Amino acid sequence: MAADVADRIAARAAALGLGPGAPVTALVSGGADSTLLLVSLAELGCAVHAVHVAHGLRGEESAADADACRALAERLGAPLAIVDGRVAPGGNLEARLRDARRAAALAHAGDDPIATGHTLSDRAETVLYRLAASGSPRGLAALPPRDGRWLRPLIDCSRDEVRRELVRRGVTWRDDPTNAEPGPARNRIRLDVLPALAQAHPGAERNLARAALLADDERALLDELADGLIDPDGGVPTGPLAAAPPALARLALRRAAARQGLTLGHDDVEALRTSPRRRTLPGAGMADVDSHRIRFLPPGAGRREGAA
Repeated sequence: MAADVADRIAARAAALGLGPGAPVTALVSGGADSTLLLVSLAELGCAVHAVHVAHGLRGEESAADADACRALAERLGAPLAIVDGRVAPGGNLEARLRDARRAAALAHAGDDPIATGHTLSDRAETVLYRLAASGSPRGLAALPPRDGRWLRPLIDCSRDEVRRELVRRGVTWRDDPTNAEPGPARNRIRLDVLPALAQAHPGAERNLARAALLADDERALLDELADGLIDPDGGVPTGPLAAAPPALARLALRRAAARQGLTLGHDDVEALRTSPRRRTLPGAGMADVDSHRIRFLPPGAGRREGAA
C-alpha cells in the first residue's frame, strides 16, 4: 500500500508534467497533505519553490507552522517564501483566507504552475458541499487534477493514506486543531457526513471522488459542445439554441454570459431559452435580443445599435 501511494503520486505528477527539472510552486502549510506534496515533488526532481502563507490565527502555533515549513524546505533544498497572509476579522473568513493563499502563490509563481496538497478526501468533501449548496450537477466536477495553472498531484490519495505514507517515511507534520472544530460547513462534512456515509458504504469517499473525476470529463465534453452554439463574438443564435437539447442550451447561455463576467440565475436561463426577450440580468448586465440572436452586455455597455 505504501509503495502504491508513492506510485500514484508519481503517476499523477507525470501526467501533470511534473518531472525532473520541471519548475513548480508548492503551497505548504505544515499540515500532512502539503508536507507530502513538497516531499514528493522534491523526490521526483522538480525545481520546486515553496510558499507558506502565514495567517497568524493561532499565535505561537502559527509561528510553529512556519518554522516547520522552513525546516522541511531546508532539508529538501527547496527555496521557501513565507508571506504575511493575515486578514481582517469578519464574515466569510475561510473564503478570504483561501483568496489570500491563492494571491500569494500567484505573486510568487511567475509563469510556473502551482501545486496544492488537495487529496481524494478533499474532493469527496467538496462534491458533497457543492451539491448541498448549489443543487447543480456541475457541482460534481470538483477539484480536477489540473485547473488552469493549479495542479493537484495528491488527488488520487486519501487523507488517511497521506498520513500513513508520512509515518512510513518518518516525516512529521503539523495538525491544525481548527480542522476538528464543528463550526465551519466543511468541517461538519468531514467530521459527521463522510463518517456516516462510510458506515452506509465503506467505499463512499472513494466513490464520491471517482464521480467527480468522471463528471469533470463529462463537463469538458459538454462545455465543448455548448461552445459550438456560441458565435466567435459571444452572441448566441436563437435558432440553433431552440433546436438544442435543453441541458446544452442552458449551458451555452451560462457560458456566453460568463464571457462578459455575468452570472445567470435559473429564471434568467429559462426565460432566455424558452422565450428570448431583452432582459436585465443580475449585476446590472443585459441580455440584448433581436430576432436572430442573444448578446450579453456587461454593466454600462448599453444596448447594441440596431437591436430590435
